[in-house]
Amino acid sequence: MIRLIATLLLLAGPALAQTAPPADPRVRTVTYDPAQIVRLQIPSNYHSAVIFGPDEQVQNVAIGDSDGWQVTLNQAGDALFVKPVRSGGQTNMTVITDARVYSFELASGYGSAPDAPFTVRFRYPEADASTPTDSVRPRLGTYRLSGSRGLQPMAVVDDGVRTSIEWRAGQAIPAVFAVDDRGAETLIEGQIRDGLFVVDAVYPALVFRMDGQNARATRLRPRAR
Repeated sequence: MIRLIATLLLLAGPALAQTAPPADPRVRTVTYDPAQIVRLQIPSNYHSAVIFGPDEQVQNVAIGDSDGWQVTLNQAGDALFVKPVRSGGQTNMTVITDARVYSFELASGYGSAPDAPFTVRFRYPEADASTPTDSVRPRLGTYRLSGSRGLQPMAVVDDGVRTSIEWRAGQAIPAVFAVDDRGAETLIEGQIRDGLFVVDAVYPALVFRMDGQNARATRLRPRAR
């Protein structure tokens, strides 16, 4: 009897092991860090789904090589499908949602790749540490653009402390003026950080001027979560 039980346990071992397979490396969870760049290496005959937090929506996507990559937003606005058009390409992609800014490095390869990311999700440390008392917090401030289209940036957002401006690749950066509550303009300086023009302040509006033309970014009221 003991011998029979031992035999049955040995036979059942593989079946039990199959009920809890190891995590597939092609389904990834990345800890969100605004100072880090997420690298996606995708074969030319594959695509990757990048899924953001359930409480945020994509506002803008900027990609360096728009001819070499296909980026599609899902209907809910919280995920992107990224697919290389040709092999051997490499570029960067910036995604601005109504809550965060994400930086990606994209690279395409040939054939299949056992570790190609099929799905990429994000883990948010601040969400893990949140409590019911701080579960309601402001979203990023967004802006309405107007004026000369040639001077308008691709996107403007702020986190309540600093303002980030996304320019098109190759676009000449105009002079940037801050507009206060009284309408007075002051020339301001910023720094390029991770491909974004960053100003360490938040203003009711910004004005962009160059060669006698101007454009304006007016801050909208942030929505609560």
